[in-house]
Amino acid sequence: MKGCQEITGLYEQGKINRISISDKIAIRSHRAICRTCRQYFKNSDLMDVFITKKFKYLGSYTFTTSEKTKIKEELENINL
Repeated sequence: MKGCQEITGLYEQGKINRISISDKIAIRSHRAICRTCRQYFKNSDLMDVFITKKFKYLGSYTFTTSEKTKIKEELENINL
């Protein structure tokens, strides 16, 4: 049986890419018995909703010239 860390990793991966049927079954089986992972899945899904709502406008946003200048100055001042 896969552990919580592996299951949550598969769950997150499954949101982005296709995962195998055996991995989907492993997630569902684990979710049925692990309360901590059920809570993690719920919180992860909720965060996805909030992030999507918060940043949905970014596709149409463009920086002004003054914003670009300020960002450039800030980046140049970073000491690496």
